Amino acid sequence: MRKLLRFLIFSLLVLGLSFNIILAETEKYVDKNLGFSIVPPEGWEVKDGKPYNLAVIFVGPADEGFMPNFNLNIVAVPSEVTEINEDLLREIKEELKAAGEYYGSLEFVSEGEREVSNYKGYEIVYTINLSEDLTLEQKQVYVLQGGKFYIFTFTSLEDTFEKYLPLFEESLSTFEILQ
Repeated sequence: MRKLLRFLIFSLLVLGLSFNIILAETEKYVDKNLGFSIVPPEGWEVKDGKPYNLAVIFVGPADEGFMPNFNLNIVAVPSEVTEINEDLLREIKEELKAAGEYYGSLEFVSEGEREVSNYKGYEIVYTINLSEDLTLEQKQVYVLQGGKFYIFTFTSLEDTFEKYLPLFEESLSTFEILQ
């Protein structure tokens, strides 16, 4: 589980740091195979996440040379993993810190319990200082439901984080697990 978690956290961090894609119209995204739906922010491009081992990627307009984006990864978890507990959170934070240090430095900004469409969840917000003049801010939101671990990762420049965060939160509020 730890190796899988390490790979996932590292992959999500890399994708958030390096995405540059063209804009397109968006609408409600439904993936019947993975069993979820979500409405992306208006005007953000919907990209197939499968080439990156993700469920879906949403990419916003370029702002200050960077395209804010968020993605969803869904991972099947062992049956003994039934809640987002301190052990799991410790592992996530260790992997985030290691991945962040690979690129520069990582600083945790906030974390705490939250709800995502009536599902119990957890969020971690952090900055990644890539260079003297380039800092990204990311928010990861985690939901564990029905043997699946849903990981939403929102990434933008630190300077534009608050500008695009409401769009991410609005989209996240539309998330549904299909029955």
